Amino acid sequence: MPSSVISRILPARGIRVEFGTAVERIERRGNGWLVHTGRETLSARNVIVATGRDRLPWTPDWQGKATFTGKLVHAADFGTAQDYVGKSVLVVGAGNSGFDVLNHLARADTKAIWLSARQGPSLMPKRIGKVAVARFGGFMAMLPTWIADAAIAATQRLVFDDLTRFGLPPAPKGGASRLGVEQIAIAVDDGAVAALKAGRISVVAPVAAFEGAGVRLNDGTVLEPDVVIAATGYRTGLEAMLGDLGVLDAKGVPKANGGTPSGQPGLWFIGMRPSLTSYFHSAGLQAEAIARQIAREL
Repeated sequence: MPSSVISRILPARGIRVEFGTAVERIERRGNGWLVHTGRETLSARNVIVATGRDRLPWTPDWQGKATFTGKLVHAADFGTAQDYVGKSVLVVGAGNSGFDVLNHLARADTKAIWLSARQGPSLMPKRIGKVAVARFGGFMAMLPTWIADAAIAATQRLVFDDLTRFGLPPAPKGGASRLGVEQIAIAVDDGAVAALKAGRISVVAPVAAFEGAGVRLNDGTVLEPDVVIAATGYRTGLEAMLGDLGVLDAKGVPKANGGTPSGQPGLWFIGMRPSLTSYFHSAGLQAEAIARQIAREL
């Protein structure tokens, strides 16, 4: 933790904001909570955790990973597309992060780009004509899940045609269903599909193991990329803070979100689910729901 802490008072709201202060543990005490930071312990009747579900980059513990003589980075540490000019790159993961990486790589003069994918994504274009597809998120969120699934699948097919012809596996279920059940965000294309169709991106089998300079795939193929980019997701990193309260699932994601009670009175979570709407719009709605729940208890 930084040695100096900046504290700022927002008089209009009566809020004290402290920068450079890490919460280490939240503990039940009577009818309220003790919040242990690196410098003091605070008491509160209600605690709202808004650290986000994508806080810590996560990379699988692949066999032989430590032996890899190339460069292994997580998508969070991608840098710029120019860092990959003249290099062969293996991107692992065809989700939202994977396609974000591919969108950037498609604009760079790389030697080769491989995409290792177990499952295909639900994929939407960034724009249709001059209209940003994200503008339709609020409307899509109001639809029944099965209708949203059908609309997303139809849009993907109409805009991109059948991407399985280029080796991309199909998504195992609809985009809205995966978002709601598995919390897997919908991927966005901004150049990657054109590069795939042009042969600049080759889809390959899932990674089995690392072997020195090589990466062995499930089908026995061995590639020798200069760089492997793990677009393999994130974790909340909340276990140390909340791990003994029974409010997290097996992956460390809070079981509750927004105005849904967590099972621990006075403990709330916000921004822990992906949504068809924008993150800030969704977070605003969740904040209002939490405020209403707290007001009822006053």
